[in-house]
Formats: sequence, structure tokens, C-alpha cells
Amino acid sequence: MINAGYTFVSVSTAQPGRLDELVKIASAPSQKMDGKVPGLLARQVGIDRERNTVVVWVTFDNKESLYDYLASEEGKKDHGEDEDMSSIATFEMYDLTPVSQRIPGLDEA
Repeated sequence: MINAGYTFVSVSTAQPGRLDELVKIASAPSQKMDGKVPGLLARQVGIDRERNTVVVWVTFDNKESLYDYLASEEGKKDHGEDEDMSSIATFEMYDLTPVSQRIPGLDEA
């Protein structure tokens, strides 16, 4: 069994009328990492239209899998550091240590 050791979560609200832009910005980094970053186990981007909010969670085997990648030139580029972030009204991020988990497909690994 492969255990998740780290989950990155962000919660962002969009400027009025710009939720779809925020969805694109919030989705891009984990989409670009998928299949490229060793240790990435699962990812999801969810939208709550009533709250004008996007939630991103990406789970890794350990925290270093994400942060070592983000420290690389490719990681900096893929993370969107040069993107227009003006559609973001608020942003919160969390570095989580999983204490209970079930990720389908990894139970058998």
C-alpha cells in the first residue's frame, strides 16, 4: 500500500464575474504536474459557484515531492509564476499531513 504523506490544499475566491478565469489558473499547475512529478498520488480541483470559490487538493507521498519540483526551473514555470493573478480576490493555502486516508487504486499497490 502507498500512503500519502502530504496534501496541499488551496481555497481561492474570484473577483466578481471572473470565476471561470480562476478555475483555469487554479487547475493548471496540478494538471501540468500530473505524470511528471514522482510522488503525486491524486489531485482534484472543485468549484463552488454559489460561494464563487475554487478548492484545489493535491496529494503526494511526501512534502518534498512537491517542493523539490517547485524549486526547479520547470516547476517554477509550470506553477504559473508569470500568470495574471488578478482574477483572485482571496487565497488561502494549507500544508496538510494526512491522518486518515483512502485513495482508490493505491490500496493494492
